[in-house]
Amino acid sequence: MTTDFLNPGRLWLLVVVLALAILYVVVLRWRRAATVRFTQLSLLDKVAPSRPHWRRHVVAGIQLLGLTAAVIAIARPVEHSTELTTSEGRILVLFDVSLSMDADDVDPNRFEAARDAARDFVDAVDPGVEVGLISFSGEVNADVNPTLDRGAMERGIDQLELAESTAIGDALAAGTRLLVNSADQDADPDIAPGVIVLLSDGETTVGRLTSDGAQEAADAGVPVFTIAFGTDSGSITDPISGEVVPVPVRPADLELVADTTGGVAFEAKTGGELADAYDEIADSLGETLGEEIQIVTELTWRWALAAFLLLSVAWALSLWWLRGMV
Repeated sequence: MTTDFLNPGRLWLLVVVLALAILYVVVLRWRRAATVRFTQLSLLDKVAPSRPHWRRHVVAGIQLLGLTAAVIAIARPVEHSTELTTSEGRILVLFDVSLSMDADDVDPNRFEAARDAARDFVDAVDPGVEVGLISFSGEVNADVNPTLDRGAMERGIDQLELAESTAIGDALAAGTRLLVNSADQDADPDIAPGVIVLLSDGETTVGRLTSDGAQEAADAGVPVFTIAFGTDSGSITDPISGEVVPVPVRPADLELVADTTGGVAFEAKTGGELADAYDEIADSLGETLGEEIQIVTELTWRWALAAFLLLSVAWALSLWWLRGMV
């Protein structure tokens, strides 16, 4: 927040106030010298035993403060502040819970490391921004609708469970519809209803194509930030056959999603890199969640009121303190 003036050239009138202050001091010195030179002090004490002394200085000081406030009011002070449009304050986290997330190429495994990083990301988001959670494997589940309740997000992340298959395209379509339906109906249609942060280690195996889901998000103006999590050496043990199945990370589809929607694609091979990716996303969201608007608040009335009150106080004190005094 900054303070400025609509008519700063009028502040030169402060020179007049300063000149009046100097003139007051000069007149005081001249009157003191004249009093000592031409007046019998003993007679003055009898004629005017009660003189204003310091009170006249208080009155004059308040008057000068009032004039200063009046000059500032004439210059029309304003406050400048910026804020993001509130209707765009939504982030939807799409979380891959396919069985491949059980791979232990990331310590302790992809799933647990991803949950820890997601918790930290949600904690880092501005408290005024709504956050929601969608998990997907072969099915898509809206675990937490966009909300300011961070506790709800924490519980949603804690309750995630792994399941078979991967439906990235369906998850993108469901997330886009959720954001669109959550948006203010009176919001500017040219502004995105929110953003999606998609974390996955693989590629679509069931449901609609990843490219179809990405296009639906792009048509709705929803940018998607993607994180490909894992390494090429990842593997899991098939729960039915007991065989070791390679599950290398597949970043190509996720890069396509980011390019199609105007988001950014990240790759993370460790828990630390995943946390860094989330940090970069959090830092860039301010440029994505709505438009930054300038708010100008004029403060003229406050300074005019201050000038009025100060001059009124000075007038009242002069009537009370300086009555009958020389």
